[in-house]
Amino acid sequence: MDLSVIITYKDGHEETYPNLEEASTACGISESALKIRANKSRQGSINKKDKIGARWVSDTTFRSYQARKSKNKGNSLEADIVNKLKEIGYSGVCRAAGQDKRLDNNKVDIADVNNELEVAIQAKCTQNLPNYYKIREESSDPRDLVMIWKKPAEENSISKGTLAVLPVDLFYKMLKTYHRQLK
Repeated sequence: MDLSVIITYKDGHEETYPNLEEASTACGISESALKIRANKSRQGSINKKDKIGARWVSDTTFRSYQARKSKNKGNSLEADIVNKLKEIGYSGVCRAAGQDKRLDNNKVDIADVNNELEVAIQAKCTQNLPNYYKIREESSDPRDLVMIWKKPAEENSISKGTLAVLPVDLFYKMLKTYHRQLK
């Protein structure tokens, strides 16, 4: 991966450096701060206080970091789901990616080694609502598929929340079970 970076200085002139370490030394800003600026957008980002900007020379480098960022968001959502299910009492749940590659390839993100989980769970952390039917079609898991979708926050805002998308028959079954428990 090409880690060369273009630094835009206060006076508007630009200089290209072969890596973040050299750019950091030249402009006096930490490597991590420059990396954050370069990852904000394809055009880079100029800090409001010091008026110094950074962007990757290679568009491939930018895309690679964006893909990693997306993967981290998905992994984080899966971990949140696992923690919540464990709080509820499903002690054998874990991320399928670390447990069962067959499940992971079958559009199931949460595995259950105790076989207590009645549904297959697919986690999505995207700006737009994913196509539930396409995901269901690509999965051969016999259980009902529940897609848990989190819309990530846009810059300088808070996420609108997380939704569960599930078949209506499963929804009614859950309501019926809940209603019986109330009586």
